[in-house]
Amino acid sequence: MEPTFQMKMIVPVLLWVCFVPQFSFATRVQHCADADETAKYDITVKGVEISPSPIVRGHPTNMTFNLIIGKPIIAGKMVVDISYFGWHIYSDSHDICVETSCPYSFGDFALPPLRTSLAFFLPGSYHMQITIIDGDDNKLTCFGFDYELVIASLFGDS
Repeated sequence: MEPTFQMKMIVPVLLWVCFVPQFSFATRVQHCADADETAKYDITVKGVEISPSPIVRGHPTNMTFNLIIGKPIIAGKMVVDISYFGWHIYSDSHDICVETSCPYSFGDFALPPLRTSLAFFLPGSYHMQITIIDGDDNKLTCFGFDYELVIASLFGDS
């Protein structure tokens, strides 16, 4: 007995259900708009992990930046710029050697999570740009990503 059309479609649909949602929620990272396309940064961005996603206003959020370091870093800072529907609304700077010990060696590395509650931000679409600068003010990397901020009650949280 030959399988019916419906039975033949079950496997592809199950595969889609298992794998596509994982990729559709991945945070897409892009180089900064002012970055030279041919620029070679000493830090390569492998990915950004945001938990929870979407971000719920007033609730703790962790953003982890997975990187590959091309040369040892003995000092530096991470500059965070946030835009709301294209309007720059927030900027902050963090010493990358405060939460963990410098120097950072070659290879894979994850910066300590950027923790925030974003309690005073409006719901909507945001863009975060991260620039990492060494102790001599050389740009080591610059990347950005989009994320959504929602109100807790939309998800049944209080």
